[in-house]
Amino acid sequence: MCPLASAFTPGLRRGLTLDRSLQAGPLHVPVQVRLGAGPTDELPLAVRRTGADRIVVLTEASLPEAHLDRVLRLVETVAPAEVRKLPASPRDTAEPGVVPDGAAVVALGGGRVVRAADRLARPDGTRPPLLRLPTTLRAMSDAALSVAGLVDPVAGPHPAPVLVLEWLDFLDTLDTGALRAGVCAVVRDVLAVAPGSYDQVAGRLLRDGRYAPETVAGFLSLCLEVRAALLTYDPLETGPAAALHYGRALARALRASARHGTLPHGADALLGLLVAARVARLSGLQGVSAELAHAELVERAGGPSALPPGTDAEDVLAALLSGSAGRRPPRQRPARTGADRVRLVLLDDLGAPHLERGRALTPVDTGILRAALETFAPGHGSGPGLGQGPGQGPGQDRTLMPLGRQAPESR
Repeated sequence: MCPLASAFTPGLRRGLTLDRSLQAGPLHVPVQVRLGAGPTDELPLAVRRTGADRIVVLTEASLPEAHLDRVLRLVETVAPAEVRKLPASPRDTAEPGVVPDGAAVVALGGGRVVRAADRLARPDGTRPPLLRLPTTLRAMSDAALSVAGLVDPVAGPHPAPVLVLEWLDFLDTLDTGALRAGVCAVVRDVLAVAPGSYDQVAGRLLRDGRYAPETVAGFLSLCLEVRAALLTYDPLETGPAAALHYGRALARALRASARHGTLPHGADALLGLLVAARVARLSGLQGVSAELAHAELVERAGGPSALPPGTDAEDVLAALLSGSAGRRPPRQRPARTGADRVRLVLLDDLGAPHLERGRALTPVDTGILRAALETFAPGHGSGPGLGQGPGQGPGQDRTLMPLGRQAPESR
């Protein structure tokens, strides 16, 4: 049993519930966070409300059979269920196909499953009712809460997920590395949107990933509140909600350029935040204190402080410029000097995305990108450093400041 599970107590298993809702433009998404057995009728009731006469459960080969069996037992009290599994290779981009008329879809898995379920359609092209059951902390705090892929700026919105149901018990089967990977969203949200929670989150991050369930629930609550605040008037995540993409393009480039096994899952996102902070500092947008605040949170979360072995700045830069950094590569534009530029979300200060012509995408010259990436070359020695006094190292307890206490000023 993983450390998260060993931290659960019987009382917590009976009583941890969290109900929220996201209003994303015209879409309303109910979100339920649960720990322990609790009521067994919530999922069947949600499926029954869709009026579906069959269920398609989309999942992945790596999902523990116990998770799948638990969901099938519940949904099959409403309608017959068909299981579809994505290919094992994450690089396989095959579409999950179409679903029969009258079917509802249950997305059961990590972020890859959640995104694939968004692309399922009926034979006539319309979208079926969708329920999301994320099984990783990273999906619970990020992909399962996004509706950007369900809003077509021309055709209008597709139906919102009927329910996002987050069972923390699913995390029992994850190792501490997977739990460490899952906190990258809360670190990003604190830095880019909610610096008022800096001290409370910093005091609860643990390098070893041994999180108690109430800590996990607190992280999810913060991510939910951030989403609710940003998506109400920006469901496409192109305005203020673009802050949710902070560090993402760099993370994709880092992942694409790293050798297999040298960059743990989630480390790409945390390292992307550090590189973004250095780019902003070299661009004259933010001061050293904000960059040090990035470094402290990433260090406390157990993130890396250097590029993975075998990867150098040119590898990452090439991934950014070639468009090999993921399904949605960053936009490029020739600079006046003739050099390539890449558009990134950057910060003027903690919680303050930099705006260019009213948009939170800043053209960055490749020279600045190269200089920022070279800072994180192994053994470079000039990256952001943090002095640690006795008892203040990452992952150790410390007295928490009241909610609303800001991180160190960067001006």
